[in-house]
Amino acid sequence: MVKPLHHKLWRDVRRQRAQFIAITITIFLGVTIFGATYDSFRNLQASYAATATDFRFANLTTAGGDVATIATEAAATPGVESAEVRSVADIPFNVGGVKLLGRIIGVPAGEQPTVNQLSVLEGIYLAPGSGDVLVEKHMADHFDLSPGDLFDIRMSGRWQAVTVAGVVASPEYIWPARDRQELITSADNFGVIFAANAEVALATDGSPNEATIYFTGGGEDDALSNDLAAMARSHGAISTYTRAEQASNAGLTEDLKGFEEMAVFFPLMFLLAAAMAAYVMISRVVHSQRPQIGVLLANGFTRRQVRRHYLGYGLVPGLLGSIPGAVAGILLARLITEMYTGMLSIPVTLVQFYPATLIGAVLFGLVASLLAALAPALVASRVMPATAMRGETPSGGGRRSTVERLFPPIRRVPVGWRMAIRGVGRNPRRTVYTIVGVVLSLMLVLVSWGMIDTVQHLMDRQFVEIQQEDATVYFGEAAGAADVAALAEIDGVAAVEPALTLPVSLGSDGEHHYETALLVLADDTEMHRFLTTDGNWISLPRSGLVLGQATQNLLDVAVGSKVAMTIAGVGVVQEEIVAFVDEPLGTMAYMSRGRAESLTGDVLPATSALVTYEPGTDAAELRRTLTELPAVAAFEDANALYAVVQKYMVLFYGFVGIMLVFGAAMAFALIFNAMSVNIAERTREVATLLAVGTDRRSISRYIAAENLLVAALGIPIGLVVGYFAAKSALASFSSDLMALDLYIRPTTFALAAAAILLVALISQWPGLRAIRRINIPKIIKERSA
Repeated sequence: MVKPLHHKLWRDVRRQRAQFIAITITIFLGVTIFGATYDSFRNLQASYAATATDFRFANLTTAGGDVATIATEAAATPGVESAEVRSVADIPFNVGGVKLLGRIIGVPAGEQPTVNQLSVLEGIYLAPGSGDVLVEKHMADHFDLSPGDLFDIRMSGRWQAVTVAGVVASPEYIWPARDRQELITSADNFGVIFAANAEVALATDGSPNEATIYFTGGGEDDALSNDLAAMARSHGAISTYTRAEQASNAGLTEDLKGFEEMAVFFPLMFLLAAAMAAYVMISRVVHSQRPQIGVLLANGFTRRQVRRHYLGYGLVPGLLGSIPGAVAGILLARLITEMYTGMLSIPVTLVQFYPATLIGAVLFGLVASLLAALAPALVASRVMPATAMRGETPSGGGRRSTVERLFPPIRRVPVGWRMAIRGVGRNPRRTVYTIVGVVLSLMLVLVSWGMIDTVQHLMDRQFVEIQQEDATVYFGEAAGAADVAALAEIDGVAAVEPALTLPVSLGSDGEHHYETALLVLADDTEMHRFLTTDGNWISLPRSGLVLGQATQNLLDVAVGSKVAMTIAGVGVVQEEIVAFVDEPLGTMAYMSRGRAESLTGDVLPATSALVTYEPGTDAAELRRTLTELPAVAAFEDANALYAVVQKYMVLFYGFVGIMLVFGAAMAFALIFNAMSVNIAERTREVATLLAVGTDRRSISRYIAAENLLVAALGIPIGLVVGYFAAKSALASFSSDLMALDLYIRPTTFALAAAAILLVALISQWPGLRAIRRINIPKIIKERSA
């Protein structure tokens, strides 16, 4: 009894193969994205975790204060496996004539540190008394440094040559970030080297300035971290941060969060679209086959058999899309993981097979397709045989559409347009299906496109609107007014302003703390603009603090609140918050030079100077001239940094671009399916129009106009839903590292709408071609049977 139903199923699949293929492809894409992103997420998560354990990545790091006592007390605390002190300093490097402000970190000579160990990729580890250095891989790659090469570093007020003993990878600098406020740096502006502790101590007044603490087994322990951080602050620590808060790890965690979000959001959209397309198609099949269903039931087929038969219409594309999609996703995840870990030089790369992902991906696709088939299958199984075999006889007469009643002038438009308008409301079910398809398509396109627009807009805001300087010049020692004035005398320099950067700890109520950098700028600075969270541009206030917007929640403060600002060498200062600024990168604190000097009671030096160029100046030549000045230790090109940001965004653009292409494919498949069903449902109607003399070209135009009108009705809804979906997707990525507030260009809305209309037009072509092949006598005979 069941075998004829199998034959019927495959015959129907062949007859509607275009629609089945579209649904299968959509399921395949959704399952592939799920498998690729989720397995990549798990592989990267495992790789980071293995790196942290294998190389004993510090669970807590403290800077400043009595680090020796902090390390001693930490080592004696239950749950702590290792604690040691080290010296860390940001000093000038000169590599092949390029001056930059790099970081030198002390490690034991002759043996690995017990915390934050290094992976030696080339050469050897430091030998005792050698005076050599180890170069972090990102810096080595950029400057093409190998064991045996020489470059200069500035220590104790003079330049000295050092030899590269080896190239290493560090768990602290998988992503080469200077700190949380400078998450993205140019290799021309920042690099990391490691030297013997005794030698690095010369740059830190002869004593260590950091304590690194590793917990037993390497696992995180929030309670232990809080207790140790409180202990460190009691001994004068200026900064304490956990592994999760460490700049490089925090940046990587944000990336992982992105993979995790993508692993759910995008596949869900694809499978929801596939389910909707399958539901529309199977509902249409059930509707058109009601007489056949009545015959089956009347001839002994049970309702359960009929229900299973129509569930098969969901099972077929579900299996054909899910199984190869799951395999493709797992293979793609391996490629993504290896490419990603190789680009970042992650010391440990784990690419594993997760059976749960394979099974989950297949079930993900199957459940979506079977749920889509369930409702139509239930409808089919509940058909009354006698009623179904008699067929449906339309009742009632024709009437004007709602639009015609609301807008009477429409009654005078040509009959073809009136047919299209009436067609929209004549079959609400069909209209709603098409509108939902348009909304889902626009939602996926806008989420992808909105991410690209947002990143580009925010980078322009940061590097074009907010940061007005062309370069930052760093001094070897604290500089005075004369050193800053000397820069202004250089040909090609338009303006110079002194700047002072100090590490500070902000506290609001004894419980909330945030470590950041305080940037002291000229009272009337024109190098840095301030955009408040309410959208207004302001000048730097003469008194009070200006803070990044993330501190509102981090410190639980508001404008007018006072914060305790701990400054190394100064102490604790109570200062009022006068504004919060909306800056895409980092969460800095700002203060005017006049206010800072009044708090310290002394004339403050400059650690750097912000420089703008004369129009038409050769930037490369000016850089060489400025870095040759004796007082200048390092140089940071703002435009080069912008270029680096764009370079780092290539991976992001590539990933989102793939999502956009997949989204466009899904949109085509979804709208094609809806349009094909719309045309297929009207076969008898078309045959009747042909029988009374209407030419096929006119009928095609009427149907195409109706479908485009329905698509146009769905576009405004889709744009609104897509906007809020994109806003929700980006909101989860915002932190003190980066503020991602959705921005979509008006042209993006227009282009997305135009693209959907174009897809709607193109997707009708196969169905409209079928009108030419309609057999009028056969259709009329079937209708009268």
